[in-house]
Amino acid sequence: MDIISLILMLFIAIAILGPDKLPVGVEALALNITNFLRVRQGEEPLTLEQARERWRATESPIHSLVILLNAATEHLLELRRRIFRVLLWMTVATVLAAVFSNQLMEVVTAPVGGVKLISLRPTEMFMLYIKVVLFAGLALTVPAIVWHLLHFIEPAIETAAERRLYRTLVWWAIPFSGLFFLSGILFAYFVMLPVSLRYLGGFGEQFAEAQWNISEYVGFVLTILLWVGIAFETPLAMFILSKANIVPAERFARARKWAYVGIAIAAALITPTPDAFNMAIVMVPLAGLYELGVLFAKLA
Repeated sequence: MDIISLILMLFIAIAILGPDKLPVGVEALALNITNFLRVRQGEEPLTLEQARERWRATESPIHSLVILLNAATEHLLELRRRIFRVLLWMTVATVLAAVFSNQLMEVVTAPVGGVKLISLRPTEMFMLYIKVVLFAGLALTVPAIVWHLLHFIEPAIETAAERRLYRTLVWWAIPFSGLFFLSGILFAYFVMLPVSLRYLGGFGEQFAEAQWNISEYVGFVLTILLWVGIAFETPLAMFILSKANIVPAERFARARKWAYVGIAIAAALITPTPDAFNMAIVMVPLAGLYELGVLFAKLA
């Protein structure tokens, strides 16, 4: 299980159980696991008080986590309220996306060209519609997530440097992040995907007719759109780092050769095909974005 899954599980637990029940739930879960292992080893199970004393004496992470959760209850209550607001926003956005589900599927499947898409399982199309609708709903919820996250951390800001960084994020990250992300999606959709899919669809056509599973195709398209959209946030990130006096513009300029190496690696990971032409389609705009970021950093 990755860290993202753990964070999502924690958020769900906060939203459903409530922060005041989290310490009790952590203790109960840890006690059950401890007693299960003790019984397997032929030892007597512990009571909750005995387990607490043992965790305290051994400086167990369980003891530290319970103390942290008890101390952070007020902040977790505020986090819970904001999680519910984000979930409400996402529900509305998902319902709105569901109304246009057919149009969304047409947009996603349009770049495939002449390759035939096939469905292999009875429930595949139903689950695919849900996946596309949820993806669209989550994309529409990103501004709300950023907004509530920034307002949640605002009370913890104390120093002038932190306040300067916070103002930079509010005035620049929120309005322009969507613009850069949308630019990356449009570039991937209208430039990168048609060329890449045409290459993949025609590769080896003298031996077999290309018929792609629609779920794998849609997953492939959504992944490309997501990562290229994120890559287009590079100039904004460089501007914010320079504006907040974290990384000066001169350092970005001096690191240009290392940046190009990273861009080549990123292009190799993002590009679905191994040929140099498709890699160049990704590398050229990424290099241009880095140079644009250097210019933005100097303007900052």
